Amino acid sequence: MQNRHITYLALLGAIAILSIVIVQIYWVKEALDISHRQFDQTVKIALREVAEKIAKQNKTTFEYKNPVIQINTSHYIVNVNSDIDAEVLDYFLASIFDFYNINYDVEYGIYNCQSNELVYCNYIQKDQPQNSTSQIDLPKFDQYLYYFTVSFPHYSIISLHNVPMWVVTSVILMIAVLFFVYALFVVFRQRNITQVQKDFINNMTHEFKTPISTISIIQQVIADPNIVKDPQRLATYSEIIGVETKRLNDQVERVLNIAKIEKGEITLNKEIVAINPLIKKMVDQIKLKSDVDDSVTITNQLLAQNDEVSIDVVHFTNILFNLVDNAIKYGGKPPIINIATKNKNNKLRITIQDNGQGIEKKELKKIFEKFYRVPTGNVHNVKGFGLGLYYVQKIVDVHKCKIWANSEIGLGTEFTIEIPLTNLNDS
Repeated sequence: MQNRHITYLALLGAIAILSIVIVQIYWVKEALDISHRQFDQTVKIALREVAEKIAKQNKTTFEYKNPVIQINTSHYIVNVNSDIDAEVLDYFLASIFDFYNINYDVEYGIYNCQSNELVYCNYIQKDQPQNSTSQIDLPKFDQYLYYFTVSFPHYSIISLHNVPMWVVTSVILMIAVLFFVYALFVVFRQRNITQVQKDFINNMTHEFKTPISTISIIQQVIADPNIVKDPQRLATYSEIIGVETKRLNDQVERVLNIAKIEKGEITLNKEIVAINPLIKKMVDQIKLKSDVDDSVTITNQLLAQNDEVSIDVVHFTNILFNLVDNAIKYGGKPPIINIATKNKNNKLRITIQDNGQGIEKKELKKIFEKFYRVPTGNVHNVKGFGLGLYYVQKIVDVHKCKIWANSEIGLGTEFTIEIPLTNLNDS
């Protein structure tokens, strides 16, 4: 899938999800408004009926056309034309609210004409009544002579209970949004993996093409019968073929080793080895390589007193070689590499430091990923598959060791391998 198609997919999907969210918010608001109106109408009908029954109980004339007045969303006052008995009011509120299915906490106050004050009474209509309640401040209304006030302290919770469907739809919408976000994550991740694999194939093609082209040209030259008349030239070509063949074999072995590691088929032949002499030997071999410039400087600070560990010599030498080879490729001009060992907390630490440009922190977290290569813009002057550090990480893991990298832009990069000395018992 082309990048622009993925971008269009993400944009259209985001617009669709945003539209659905806006519609959902609108319908949730409508559902709440309808719930509020229904609750308000039900409470007014119930309170009017309570007022009518109190008037009938007191044998007085019910004079008010609209006895129920709403003060706010959860507070009402009810006008009556006679004294109000608290026990009678308590009974009518309980029975009528139960009839209209108003099964929520109710607080009410009765205006006392003799004391000119509100007498607070409390009724909690709930499956599990509260042991104690807090007194609320109910305001007085001087324009009324006989009235009682009713308040619903948990009105916001009432709204949620009355409209469970929008809660369900909102949850479904959130699941859909999360699924879409996850799908986009998978798509973009797959695009990155595809791009990385494409780069790997391109790099591998170039890596194989050069030695194959060289061998092909030499084959055409040595096919000339007259070449036998120049033994020195023939020997040179033979040496070149050997070098290029070994180069091809090393590349193939590297890819095959990665495959074995991922399948769990790799086996370690551990033995107790002194690291300091191993590093010295490896450095000598690197300096003898024909493709290593004389300007490369490799220094040692092998200070570890206890340097014997249980490792697979072949694989461990390979990972050290990979780290030093990277330090040479990405080091400064000229490259200066320092290899150090030391003991710390019953562990052996090996550090390989270069004087290169360094790696940004956001890239540093990815350097051990398969096929990953630090972006260098349009400059591709360093060959490779992006498998070196991935191989290093895997070999370190199977050895039950640790590796990490520290880097600062302009100051170079330092890789540290930490080997527990206790792994001598694992050999």
